[in-house]
Amino acid sequence: MKLKALMPVAVLALSATACGYSIQTATDYDRTVNFGGYHTFFIMKGNSSGNALLDQRATEDVRRALTSKGWAEVPEGKGRAAVVVHAASKTQHVYETFYDGWGGWRWRWVGMGRSTTYVQDYKVGTVVVDIFDAQTKQAIWHGFAADALSDNAKDNTEATEQAIRKMFHEFPPEILAR
Repeated sequence: MKLKALMPVAVLALSATACGYSIQTATDYDRTVNFGGYHTFFIMKGNSSGNALLDQRATEDVRRALTSKGWAEVPEGKGRAAVVVHAASKTQHVYETFYDGWGGWRWRWVGMGRSTTYVQDYKVGTVVVDIFDAQTKQAIWHGFAADALSDNAKDNTEATEQAIRKMFHEFPPEILAR
């Protein structure tokens, strides 16, 4: 009986672990912008994921990424760049069917016996970062990381940190020669 209860949990744990490796990131930027002129930034509140702690972690990870690249955070309105961090999450479903027949619970393609289907819900999400020239209000850089959020706080912290690090890996874009 304990095995019946543990199987869905084990499947969900394996699924959640696998999601950590599937973080996809992409960036784009205005190729006419000389990023060498940007050294200060301020962060503005973007869309919320519905989880305040998760939003705070994502914002803090972006702050760390930018300061590690030599940018300095200044009070709102004082920086050369305005940074907006958005987080969004949605519920995904995993369906697992187990068959009871011929001596115990197991996955099986065919056979007689009873079947039980479990539905496990988990959150997946995306972090989006937009950077604007604070004076002109024009977008100069855009990045996103998909599958960067989950329901597990420990996994969430690691996944968000990894996603932001990956997103800002080649930031700032190569400075243009003028």
